[in-house]
Amino acid sequence: MNALIISIVIIGGILISASYLLSQTLAEEKLHSSSMMNMCGMMMNKPPKDVTISPASSQLVQAGKEAKITILVKDKTTKQPLLDGIVSIMIERGPSMSTMEMVTPMFAAKEIGDGKYQITFIPDKKGVYTIHTHVIPPTKSMHSMMNNHMDIGVIAK
Repeated sequence: MNALIISIVIIGGILISASYLLSQTLAEEKLHSSSMMNMCGMMMNKPPKDVTISPASSQLVQAGKEAKITILVKDKTTKQPLLDGIVSIMIERGPSMSTMEMVTPMFAAKEIGDGKYQITFIPDKKGVYTIHTHVIPPTKSMHSMMNNHMDIGVIAK
């Protein structure tokens, strides 16, 4: 009987310890994830360093149909349209950095001339989408894309 009581106490202690360790691990993962989101949010909320990025078409599109969004990219120093830049796009469902539910892999916007770049995607549901836009000017390295980022909101009706 004493051995049974001792076994129950030991097993209970092990279960309580395991439960505590699991809750600590989950709390640390949540804190790390939150810290990464905050750091990304701080980096992404700065205005672009080398370029200006602005919508050049309607940001209202139809859900379930191909949407074409045009943006205008200009050199921040010369104010001239940016030609031959690399404009990388990722599209998130929801407001910027709110869901991190990317509905597209990263892809290149199509340069259509005079600093304009076209983004084509199909919003599958009604709601808000965020176009994460990263620009690499032709005279800069690929590392400049994080300094030349802007989010553009789109509403699918």
